[in-house]
Amino acid sequence: MSLLAGILIEAAGKVGAPIVKGLLEKYVGGKAGEIGGDIIDVIAGKAGVPPADLPNLPTDELGAAVQAAEPVAAELVLAEVEQQREANRLMLAEMDKEGGTWTWAWRPAWMWLLAFLWTYALVLRPLVNAAVGAAIEAVDVSMLMTLTGAYLALYMGGHTLKDGLKKWTGR
Repeated sequence: MSLLAGILIEAAGKVGAPIVKGLLEKYVGGKAGEIGGDIIDVIAGKAGVPPADLPNLPTDELGAAVQAAEPVAAELVLAEVEQQREANRLMLAEMDKEGGTWTWAWRPAWMWLLAFLWTYALVLRPLVNAAVGAAIEAVDVSMLMTLTGAYLALYMGGHTLKDGLKKWTGR
């Protein structure tokens, strides 16, 4: 990909496509390589060849394809910025905890309670019984599984059930 990126960066510099050149220099490879890959795909699309064939393209055709991709590259950047803005807005909405504490605290409280109960039933009680020779009564694992299943149904399946009922009733 670096050979291809080098060829495209050089072509973008020659034909005066600063947006494409800057984006390829900044985003090809690494964590942000997806937008660089999208730009290469756009250039290949404008040239009418697969991305792997771009290095074999004559310089004039490659330059024309890069120049034609310039407006699309700007749109890709705007789309990426808008996507990041929406992701930030969603994260801020998640952090905004209006309403009572119970509206969000029940989930982590139940998670910790269930984690403790399973740890007690499968690890702590047998260890204490073995270490001191005690006969601590066991938690009924089938009851614990039922409790865990009910929690998971409420936590994970509530919206699924609600959406399914909406579709089923036609509202």
